[in-house]
Amino acid sequence: MPKVKSEIVNESQLDEPTLTNKVRVKKVTPIITLGAGGQKKMVWLKTLAWFLGVCVLFFVLLNWGFAVARVRFILSKPEPSQVLVPVTTTQLLDEGTWPKDTLAIPSLGVSAPVLYINETGEASFQSALLNGVVHYPGSALPGEVGNVYIFGHSSDYAWSGGSYKSVFALLPKIRKGAEIKLTDSKGFLYTYKVTEQFVVWPKDVTVLSQDTAGKHTLTLQTSYPVGTALKRYVVRAELRQSD
Repeated sequence: MPKVKSEIVNESQLDEPTLTNKVRVKKVTPIITLGAGGQKKMVWLKTLAWFLGVCVLFFVLLNWGFAVARVRFILSKPEPSQVLVPVTTTQLLDEGTWPKDTLAIPSLGVSAPVLYINETGEASFQSALLNGVVHYPGSALPGEVGNVYIFGHSSDYAWSGGSYKSVFALLPKIRKGAEIKLTDSKGFLYTYKVTEQFVVWPKDVTVLSQDTAGKHTLTLQTSYPVGTALKRYVVRAELRQSD
């Protein structure tokens, strides 16, 4: 019987035409098609996204001052020492060295004149709010025993007048222990320290109470949530010192 010679041939040594056991694999990309129901769902989602975008834009435009105050606070933290500075270094016998009738919150970069009015009522309030924050008639004065009650705008319509329509836009960001500085009509400074923050309904007048058990209390109030007058955001503070 003749001998059969067998040897192992390396596949790499063969020319490509010689390879009969090589299978070429072609990549196939699956194509997903949506049925009528899927297409309707996609159209609905796009419409919803467009509607929500328009709502957000409309909200920002309506509350432009609030939006600017928030962005400015995020991008440029306020320098507390520059929020309220003395107007003079020489103190007269009956006058202080600080700007008169001014409220300042150094940690938030807020500074505004305090308007004192004699009448209560929406018309009187809104008129005074054009020029600063407002002291509620009949509440304690700065440094006195009782409850100094001051309120201001957190937002208002973009077309509304006044330079202080978003003065309290950042008030909900205040922290317990933060300082609030308040000067009186003679330029004397009183420093209050935040003790609590809470939300109340508009008709809750207990926050105006002057019964403070002998404490020197300051209350700040603004509308909440932003862009609405549904509730009131309230900050309470107690007198720490006077300068």
